[in-house]
Amino acid sequence: MKHILLFTFLTSCLFSFGQTTIWSDDFEATAANWDLTIQTGVNEPDANIWTIDDGEGGVTPPGCSVTANGDKTLYVSCQGMVCPAVGTGAKYYPGDNGLATNPATTNIRAALTTPISTVGETQLELDFDWLGEGAAGADFTELEYSIDGGATWTVLWTQTVGPLCGGGEAQWSQENIALPLVTENQPDLRFALHWRNDNTNPGVIVSSFAINNMVLTSNSAATGPNADFSVVSFTICKDDCIDFTDASTGTNISAWNWSFTGSTTATSTDQNPTNICWNNVGTYSVTLSITDDNGTDNVTYQIFVQNCTQGPPTADFSTEEFVICSGTCIDFTDESTGDPTSWEWDFGGATPATSTSQNPSNICFDTPGTYAITLTVTNSGGSNQITTPVTVLDLPLIEGFGDTIIDLGGAAELNAIPGAGGSILWIPSSTIDCPTCPNVIATPSITTDYYPTITDINGCVGMDTVTVYVAFEEIVEVPSAFSPNGDGKDDVLKVLGIGIASIEFKIFNRYGHMVFDTTDLNEGWDGTMDGKEINQGVFVYTLSYTLIDGTKSEKSGNVTLVK
Repeated sequence: MKHILLFTFLTSCLFSFGQTTIWSDDFEATAANWDLTIQTGVNEPDANIWTIDDGEGGVTPPGCSVTANGDKTLYVSCQGMVCPAVGTGAKYYPGDNGLATNPATTNIRAALTTPISTVGETQLELDFDWLGEGAAGADFTELEYSIDGGATWTVLWTQTVGPLCGGGEAQWSQENIALPLVTENQPDLRFALHWRNDNTNPGVIVSSFAINNMVLTSNSAATGPNADFSVVSFTICKDDCIDFTDASTGTNISAWNWSFTGSTTATSTDQNPTNICWNNVGTYSVTLSITDDNGTDNVTYQIFVQNCTQGPPTADFSTEEFVICSGTCIDFTDESTGDPTSWEWDFGGATPATSTSQNPSNICFDTPGTYAITLTVTNSGGSNQITTPVTVLDLPLIEGFGDTIIDLGGAAELNAIPGAGGSILWIPSSTIDCPTCPNVIATPSITTDYYPTITDINGCVGMDTVTVYVAFEEIVEVPSAFSPNGDGKDDVLKVLGIGIASIEFKIFNRYGHMVFDTTDLNEGWDGTMDGKEINQGVFVYTLSYTLIDGTKSEKSGNVTLVK
């Protein structure tokens, strides 16, 4: 059952206030529209999963959680050997801090794979039913949206701990969210539910998260379409053919009906008809009628056909520079007069060699020399041609020396010998002692390609490559014991190593409770918790770290606190 009466009532209320339903999903026959398996981070063997069925049955808010009532929902459920103890429906295994055999860290997204069009729609709202307990900030769901086909996601709403019924089961709630302006007028809007479980708080949590009856509406009053179109010119010559461009606005325009009085093409249903010709002098009407979700509209303009004869065009063009450096790519701009209808370019051996575009771009000149650039333009009155040279200068020469291998923290001597005068610059320069000197000292922390460059008086740049390889040995350790007794020796437990860029260091007592954590490499544990000293004993640590060369790894083990 799908709350038909409630939905009908809500729908009538929405329309009474000028709302329009754009999209809805009650999860009854839409499972194929969702990808339930997108992993966004660590997912351990007993990670939670997304499910669409009536294992968590939909209930009209504020009803209580039920199972197998025939009303499908999208919800987070359990997997693994502990599931029979957890139960069915929107329930989950929150993990055991990774200390036993059922690690359940979860980072998984259920994403809508079919795009929603909001073109022409404003003041968007999303309504849905949900239930969920979880743990605030630890085990919870975020509702997200994307306007780029799912490449990136933005958080729209974050789940809090939801209400419970008198028997301890989760209670369904309603939510209404106003969407940001960026979601309006989008051809590809999508939603996703992003669940996280951080593998803490051992035990069985009653409810995870479930969602049902998602409805996207627009609060803007529905208006009819507005027909309009454009053309390069409404005045043409006899026997000319022109293209028409639809400029109409509306909500989901579905039909275009064109009428071309006196044309060789009487009608068209294309959105943008092309090659529409008039063979007789006169004034003719062009009518466009469009239909969208809210009705029909039409517009009529006049085409004036004259008996005229062209004179031939005059060819001319421009470009950014007619003297350039080897390896440069430039654009050309047609500046011909006389309304040419075709353009033929010959670039004298450049890449590409020819073009029929009016304004060709990205024409590349890789070899020094003089290139004859020829443009031929044509209209019904004839053709004209112009040739202008482009001079391509050779690049200045420079040789780099000093390819070598150094230890981390070491330095290398590099040298550059220019073939002629000019200004030297080493790239990258952040680890070079003198970026504009021919002889430099380089101190990279990772293997680096250095480019000695020289710029001549014409602004042309030549370069070479020198590589300094850094022999990097991974050294990351955590001491097995420390004694925070104030004697100045081993009073603080820290992560030790070479070339560490970042860490996440956590320490747990024998009960699995975290007593210390830090992401600061310079911060260590002094044997206290909340300002109070902890008795001596054996503790467990976990360490995730990233080295300066980008390597990521993890460690775990025991450490003994000795008084």
